[in-house]
Amino acid sequence: MGKKIRHLPITDLARIAVMDSELRFPALQQVNTGGGGPSYRPTRQKLADVVDRKPGMFESERAPWSVVEEDLKKLSYSDREEKMNLLAGKSIYNYCAKNDVHARELEGYPLSFNVGLKLVCWSPALFVYPDRISVPFFDMRRKYFLTPGATKFMFSVMNIALRENNPDYSEVEFEVLRLSDSKDRAIRPISEGDMSLYSYEELEQMISETQSLWIKVQEGRIDQRRDSDPDWDIDSLFG
Repeated sequence: MGKKIRHLPITDLARIAVMDSELRFPALQQVNTGGGGPSYRPTRQKLADVVDRKPGMFESERAPWSVVEEDLKKLSYSDREEKMNLLAGKSIYNYCAKNDVHARELEGYPLSFNVGLKLVCWSPALFVYPDRISVPFFDMRRKYFLTPGATKFMFSVMNIALRENNPDYSEVEFEVLRLSDSKDRAIRPISEGDMSLYSYEELEQMISETQSLWIKVQEGRIDQRRDSDPDWDIDSLFG
């Protein structure tokens, strides 16, 4: 039976791929030993509803927060996860209302790489502000969030996947909407500006090297578990 390799979360891939090569392996080991706790999966799963995404140019009244709130509660596995996601969801909901954001459907396809990864580095909506249009990515973590280099990584993937592959998005801006560590998780926008972006070849090299190390880290974890427990089933590692 082949070994199953967990997917490296996009935020961690972006953070670690841009690190100096000698720093990647310990960073990947840290990711590998973590996980399993509360996550922002409920908010990401319901993000289209949180930002009130509409098809085409169709206009309608924004759904009340109470409706979104109930959906997030139903999707949360624990009280802690529920609290995390209600804070994050409310922050995003309020940001869209305050800034008069009209969320529309985004036509974009994952960017493929030779190592077999297909990356989506954006949130599933096109943000129409009163004075501009942007493609956002919501960085919800309090720790291990996107560094400046990782943000450049994300913008670079967006640029190739969206701008270069779809002329309709040639004038669209990119932004990371960082949920701060404040009590109300207020959003701090990070814009692309005049940032010099990575080429596809540079991304390919960083991703290939990082993915290769991630596989080694994962295989080491599997081998360690097997050696310590001969009755252990590999499927138990991945739930």
